[in-house]
This record gives sequence, C-alpha cells and structure tokens, in this order.
Amino acid sequence: MLQTLSLSPGVKRFLATESLYGLSIGMFTFILNLHLYELGISEKQIGFITSSGILVKGILAITVGILAKKIGRKKLLVTGIGSVALGCMVFAVSESFMLFFLAQIIVSIGFTLVETTEIQLLFYYSHSKREETQAYSFMFAVFTAFTGVGMLLAGYLPKLFDSSGRGYQNTLLVTSIVFILLVCARALLLPTEQREETAPIQRNVEKNISAVMKKPSRDLWKKLLLFSVFAFLTGGAVSCLQPYLNLIVKFRFDFSNEAVSILLALNGFALFIGSVFSPFLIEKLGMNKTFFYIYLVNIIFCFILFLNIPAYFFSALLVMRGGSFTMLTNLTDSLSMSSFKDEERDLYAGMSVVFRSIGSALVAFGIGGIIAEKNYTLPFLLTGLFLLAGYFYFLRVIIPKYFKTNRDVYSDGQKQITNEV
Repeated sequence: MLQTLSLSPGVKRFLATESLYGLSIGMFTFILNLHLYELGISEKQIGFITSSGILVKGILAITVGILAKKIGRKKLLVTGIGSVALGCMVFAVSESFMLFFLAQIIVSIGFTLVETTEIQLLFYYSHSKREETQAYSFMFAVFTAFTGVGMLLAGYLPKLFDSSGRGYQNTLLVTSIVFILLVCARALLLPTEQREETAPIQRNVEKNISAVMKKPSRDLWKKLLLFSVFAFLTGGAVSCLQPYLNLIVKFRFDFSNEAVSILLALNGFALFIGSVFSPFLIEKLGMNKTFFYIYLVNIIFCFILFLNIPAYFFSALLVMRGGSFTMLTNLTDSLSMSSFKDEERDLYAGMSVVFRSIGSALVAFGIGGIIAEKNYTLPFLLTGLFLLAGYFYFLRVIIPKYFKTNRDVYSDGQKQITNEV
C-alpha cells in the first residue's frame, strides 16, 4: 500500500515501522495499569507514578530538543525506544512501589526522546508542507490501527502466559520484545539525516543553538508561548481519560479484561478511521468549520459519557468519541508543528512537551484521586471542560495570528501554511 502513495522514501520507511510502535504501545498502555493494580498498587499510587513520569518528560523536553540538533533525531528516536523497552522489562520483573517508580522514570525518559524527535524526523523526510500533513495523518492512522491490535492482543495474552500470580509479568516481557524489534527496524531502515558540517562548522552550530536559546526574537518567544499554552490545555484534556481509560472501562461496568480489550480495540479502530479522514475533512470544509464541528462533537460526547447511561450505549459512544478525538489531536498537533520553520521545530517540540507535561501531570494526579473514590464518570465531564477551553483559545488566539485563511492547511507553492516569525 505504501508503495502506491506519492510519499518520499524516508516517509514510507517511517510509516512501515510505525506499525510495530503502535502494536507495542497498545500492549503496554493496556496492560500496565492492570498489572500494577493486580500487584496491589492503589489508584492513588498509580496516579502518582503516572504524573511523576509526565513531569520527567516536561523537565527533559527542552534539553532533548537542543540535543536533537547536535546528536541527530534518528539516534535519539532509536535510543528513546530502547529506553522504553528497558523500562517495560523493569515493570515486568519488579514488585515494589519504588522499583515501579524507577521503571516509570526510565520509560518517561524514553518517551521524551521519542516525542521530541519523531514528528520533526518525519517532517525532515517530507519534501513539502502538503506531504508533511499527509505523512502525519498516515503516521497517526498506522499507529492507531496497530494500537488497537496491540490492545486486543494484550487482553488475551495473559490467559496464555500469565498464570503464576505475578500480575501480567510475561505479557509485559512480550511487549518488551516488540519494542526491541522496533529498535532494530528503525535503526536499520530509517535514512540517516544528512549532516554536512565539519568540526569547525559544528562548533558554529553549537554557538547558534546557544544563541537561539539566549536571544530568540520577541515574536518567536511569543509564538512559542501561545502554542505552548494550547499544548497545556490539550495535555489536560488527554490526561483526564487516557492514562486510566482501561481502569475506567473495566470498573465502571465490571467488564472482564477480554471485554475491555475488545472495546479499546474498537476504539483504536475508530482512531484509525479518524486519522484517515481528518485530512480530507479539513480540505473539504476548511480549518475553521472543521475545528468547530470536531470540537463540538467531542465536547457533546464527553458530556453524555459523564451521565449514568447503559453499558452498551456507553460503549458505542466511547468508540465514536475515540475517532473524533483523534481527528482533533491529529489536526492540532500537525498544524502546530507545521506553523514553525524547520530550525524552530526542535525548540517548539521541547516547549510544547514541557507545557503539555505540566498540564498532564497535574490532571493525571487529580484524576487518580477521583478514581480512587470510585468515581468513573467525572473524568468525562472534566475532559469536556478542557476541550471547551482549548477550542476557544485556539479560535480566538492561535488562528487569527498564525493561520490567515482556511486554505493555509492544504496549500502548495503560494498557498502554504504561514510562518510568521
């Protein structure tokens, strides 16, 4: 399929390896909380572990963004995946709270390396603004499709491998193996970034990086701050549900692990559909209308899911919300990154991760306490409120300043996304 797409070779290789990333992430995110809960870790402790890991990402993000210029994005990306694999192994073999905390730190370091390099590397392989947006949409589509497959596998693998009473240790070890396969695939298949500088030029590059950090233009700092505030709101909306969705689904209706995995796999399929159709929707309706409809649908779904509704109705709405929420995050993340020049993207990626991590950590810690009180509905209401705030902020602050027309999103030549720095 990828061979028939009009995408650059580097983009095609990146998308081909994204399937392993989605598979491993789906398995990891589904089984981890259940593993911790099975070993006696409370909801509040899970919330503390989760929020601490998110804060680590925020602390390291800007540093990693700077290092990406010096070391190379591909190297950091591969190293990050290896760190996640190591942390997953530590989770599998540990039984104490402190070791789980250590494992989360290792995993968070890995995710920081991945999240601050993968989109920039994908865009580096792209040859135009249009290809950047298409590549991002396809990347998210592949990722979400295989995330659903990974969640489905993680729901059934414990029956085959985990019968020793040590949680879901063996399933986590299998997940680690998939991460290791991904490390090998991306190390061997992804093209290396072209770096032509000699040693003296390298020293100049280092000075330039330092200069950018010390004396960025006032307009650039303003733009970075405005987009980072939006990342803060997005992080809050995501962390109301994402870190605990498997626990919420399982305990709200007393579902089995297999039932939860099927529902979350369907949710992953909806994410895939949303990823595929998001670029076509924004091209047809324009940016302003697309954002309005997607935000409206997501907010309405969250408010309905907050209500005391039957399990079958809840399941259907959760799946539909998954697809629409993916369209929302897909568009906002892609547009935000594309609005910056290539030399500014590492700095923006670092700052956005910092702000998103702060929002995510604060919300994740609070949601852990809410779930500990057996309240599995309030997180949906809070998600809707964060989305409402994010929509008005993007509409009133971001769009008027940095996106002149609806055509800016899918434009070529004179019709490209604006870079107003």
